[in-house]
Amino acid sequence: MNRVLRGASVAVLSICVLVVPAAAGAEPGRGEPLNWVAMGDSYSADVLVPPWDAPADSDGCGRSGRNWEVLLAESLNSEHPDWVHLDDKTCGNATIAEGVLGPQPEAHLAGPPFNGRDHGGWKTKPAQIGAVGADTDIVTVGIGGNDFGFGEVMTRCLEIGADQTLPIKYCKTYYESEEGQHWLNERWQILEHDLRTMVADIQARAPEAKVFLLGYPNIAASSVGCSYGNFHQLGTIRLTNDMPYLNTLQQQVNQKIADAAEEAQATYIDTYTSSKSHGVCAASTDRWMYGVFANLTMPPGVDKPSNPKEYQCPARDLVPAGLPKGEACTFLHPNYYGVLNQRNQVQNAFQAAGLTP
Repeated sequence: MNRVLRGASVAVLSICVLVVPAAAGAEPGRGEPLNWVAMGDSYSADVLVPPWDAPADSDGCGRSGRNWEVLLAESLNSEHPDWVHLDDKTCGNATIAEGVLGPQPEAHLAGPPFNGRDHGGWKTKPAQIGAVGADTDIVTVGIGGNDFGFGEVMTRCLEIGADQTLPIKYCKTYYESEEGQHWLNERWQILEHDLRTMVADIQARAPEAKVFLLGYPNIAASSVGCSYGNFHQLGTIRLTNDMPYLNTLQQQVNQKIADAAEEAQATYIDTYTSSKSHGVCAASTDRWMYGVFANLTMPPGVDKPSNPKEYQCPARDLVPAGLPKGEACTFLHPNYYGVLNQRNQVQNAFQAAGLTP
């Protein structure tokens, strides 16, 4: 690393690497900050966590001013001034192909504030990986859920669970059918291929950088505390069959990410295990995950946007009368406390890699 290496000979450094535990952290150096490029989708942009940019200034990515990357950079730099320089390229709705490795079209930019298109539409975003170069010291990437199509699976489960006239009562039944299995197999192949391609591209651009791949936090590992039809939680997703099935799919997505990291000798960061008891069914005081439509969880010192159009959306009004719909379009993303857990898990990984003051 640029700062860590400066002032020590290659020979001495090689010996230190062998005998000093990585968890000891990096010694303060005299050079420039560690260059950190953050890439990923809405779970790394933490799109439902205020504050976010005003519509006229937003790029459509919905990136939170309190996402885990910002919080971690602030923490590291408070311990040692200018320890890291964060270049945050995360963007809601990003995939590996359209977002990280390639441009992200305007049609795929849909982060809050939701009325941002009133000012003429978003611009196509350049590939996030363009920020990675030979001077990059750290790369973090949280991606893969959109490549797999997890949102599409969740939406189908909501639709099947809500319509009792359908011959199929559970979306698990659909995805175990020939048609559903074919779709899933295609998505797994895309995810595996694109993850390998992405990591190889990162390492080619920044051969000296430490690369970290993030898994996704728990959404619904347990149905204890959940009730059917509660849109603060899982809405019309069936708590038997479908909910455990979705949890299994999420763990499989995380495993694909972990496998890609291991294959490339990068570092996988597990945010699922630490959040397992804090999913959408947890008590509100323990919940780290927004439901389908939920009330905003405000970070300390941040006021709720004064204009509800900045966080509400028309789909929310489709919730049947009498059911709790929540005030915002959230659709199963980490709230502020989930963001804190993401930050903590990445900070632990940075410390283990000797990247903290």
